[in-house]
Amino acid sequence: PGCYFILFSTLPDLGPKLHVPPWLGAITSRPSRDDAGDKSSIVTETLQNFSPPFGVRLKTQCHEAWPLSMPGTLWESSAVLAHYITHPSCEIEAFRRMRIHGDGKGSGGDSTSSTSSSGRVQVQPSTVVELGAGIGLASIAAARLGCRVFATDGSPTSVRLLKDNFRVNLPDDCGPTTIKPLASMLEWGDLDGADGLVDQISSLPDVIMASDVVYLRSAQRDLAETIRRLCPDGHLHGRVVVAHRWRADSMTDTTADEAAFFEGFDGEFDTEEVAGELLPEGYNMRSRVGTKLPVSVFVMRRKH
Repeated sequence: PGCYFILFSTLPDLGPKLHVPPWLGAITSRPSRDDAGDKSSIVTETLQNFSPPFGVRLKTQCHEAWPLSMPGTLWESSAVLAHYITHPSCEIEAFRRMRIHGDGKGSGGDSTSSTSSSGRVQVQPSTVVELGAGIGLASIAAARLGCRVFATDGSPTSVRLLKDNFRVNLPDDCGPTTIKPLASMLEWGDLDGADGLVDQISSLPDVIMASDVVYLRSAQRDLAETIRRLCPDGHLHGRVVVAHRWRADSMTDTTADEAAFFEGFDGEFDTEEVAGELLPEGYNMRSRVGTKLPVSVFVMRRKH
């Protein structure tokens, strides 16, 4: 798990039915995991749903011979996920409680609460696990809300970038309600690793979130098994939220492979697609806008 090989050979002319998405060429030319020759850069993103808006500086990484880095890139759907979970109308209770008890800026919140000597309600932080966290934008957003975040990735490069970005954007003096996320390795399909994460949290997580993780069919089964392990049958208050960028275009039917991933949970989970008005301006639930590809956000919960 976490290591994939794509073998190419010379093919005869198969006509217009053969379609290779432009992003696939970048993946197939990926260099080794060795960081030699890699280049770092800084990208900025603003989380508009905080008051005042919170600016984030993220360290990314790419290889000099390969302009796109799977673990070291700020993916579009990650920004969409961060926007949604911090939106005042986000339907996920674990995030909504954080905003309510943190007067809109972010403060811990969950089902357990108490009252301080000053009369202010104090709540236990919601626990959030991010799968395939990349460079950590969504995890930073959740931490600013006051969540206790466990950011995981199967790439050592990503784990290193996560730690760097958490240190820069969430320093020790960033406020009493912000808990710095923990970054760790977790490869999809490693169920012992998932169990160890639950032991570390001391409970099942309130939210499992991910963005741009469904693009590779060969990894979907392991990803689904990991989600089921972290949100097992009977964990009724747990939520799974996935932001997905649809890569297929109108000339192909490969969206069926992507949609099948979500449909595979139908017997166990109820799944809803988030309304377009809760996404950043310019995104409209699978409708192309300008040069952007459509991004959908799905929220899943266990069936009763």
